[in-house]
Amino acid sequence: MESQPIGGNKRNFYEEVIKDHLQKGPVEHEYSFGFLSELMEDALDMIDGACRVEYISPPVNICGDIRSRYGDLLDVFRNCGWPFDQKYVFLGNFIDGGKFSLETLVMLVCCKMCYPQNFVILRGFFENELVKTERSFIGELRVRFSDSNKWQALNATIKSYLKRLPVVAVLNRKILCVNGMVTSNIKNEKNVVSVKNGNSFENHNTRLEVMFVETDLPSPITPNKIDEESKTLRDLLKSMDMSMMINSDNVVKQGYQFTLCHQLLTITTGTKLVKTHNNRGIVMMMDRHNKVHFKGIQGLDGEERDDLISVPLRC
Repeated sequence: MESQPIGGNKRNFYEEVIKDHLQKGPVEHEYSFGFLSELMEDALDMIDGACRVEYISPPVNICGDIRSRYGDLLDVFRNCGWPFDQKYVFLGNFIDGGKFSLETLVMLVCCKMCYPQNFVILRGFFENELVKTERSFIGELRVRFSDSNKWQALNATIKSYLKRLPVVAVLNRKILCVNGMVTSNIKNEKNVVSVKNGNSFENHNTRLEVMFVETDLPSPITPNKIDEESKTLRDLLKSMDMSMMINSDNVVKQGYQFTLCHQLLTITTGTKLVKTHNNRGIVMMMDRHNKVHFKGIQGLDGEERDDLISVPLRC
């Protein structure tokens, strides 16, 4: 079941919210309890919790971790296409509970409601942790709403929304898009999805377990380990008639990185996400002819960049 745009006056209202956020730039917004409550209730009414896999086609922009870097999110829209004109996939970890988490959430939820066919938002490690633990969703809620009944009500509603987000996207019936990793060696049925295979096996589905990986920087692995993981991924992709996988499970200093014999592409979109290094932000842009570019993101508080890196991608 495909999501339909929210209709009538509500869509007009949320489109005005989007425009207001784009115009004001990376500043904190004063949200009322009533606004956030209605926004999340409307979002819950639209989202189909049973839809755990999204199927997308180009042209599309693929974004990795944002982690509440709201200025980076606005810069993505400014440099890679406005949300009402361009199709986007966010690979999860779009919030981390820090400053501007609410602004980032409000912006993406409004875009998803107004342009559902243009927006895919996956649940990542951070969102999954917030759903399955007793942690408060955002420290900001307690700061902005001193009334415990209010922030607890918002916390519960936001968690319900995050729980219903899809966990896998498939691009062009050939590329798996996830936040962490997937495996066909299923151990936890709660995280299992059924994915349509590629064109050669289009009448068959494969059951995959989605694994949410807690890591910021890739740990060193031995050549034997690389060979083993490369073979495992190659066998899985071959069995599904797919060419590669895109994920966002760790911070890549240069913004994107091919590993496992060019079968795995990791993307980081938010800038300066870890203290150990100032990572670059990248958006993968695929046009209608399947040609791929990697666009650098600086953030609205930095200098504008016009670099566009062209790299071949197997589709």
